[in-house]
Amino acid sequence: MVEVTWTARARKDLDGISAYLAEGSPYYAQQTEWGIFQRAIQLEKQPRSGHPAKEIGDPTVRKIGYGRYRMIDWLSDPGHIAFVAVVHSGRNMTRSALRSRRKEK
Repeated sequence: MVEVTWTARARKDLDGISAYLAEGSPYYAQQTEWGIFQRAIQLEKQPRSGHPAKEIGDPTVRKIGYGRYRMIDWLSDPGHIAFVAVVHSGRNMTRSALRSRRKEK
């Protein structure tokens, strides 16, 4: 089993998504946040689930989806995965944006 952590930026992304969704539906916001956390827990047991983020060009950067959102994770070493971003599926993440997020703790 691997350790799964969240960078401060990824947590801020999720908080922003939840706050935005809560304006229209607190229930939907809670369900979305819960679902995203469940997908993260899944990675502890199945660290290779999801898909390579081909647009990034780095095999250690992967993405998994939940609803309309993509969770971008980085397999920093065989025993550790760090979530670096949670973004709407319509939003593009650039290589440079993800590189700067990987440096954060």
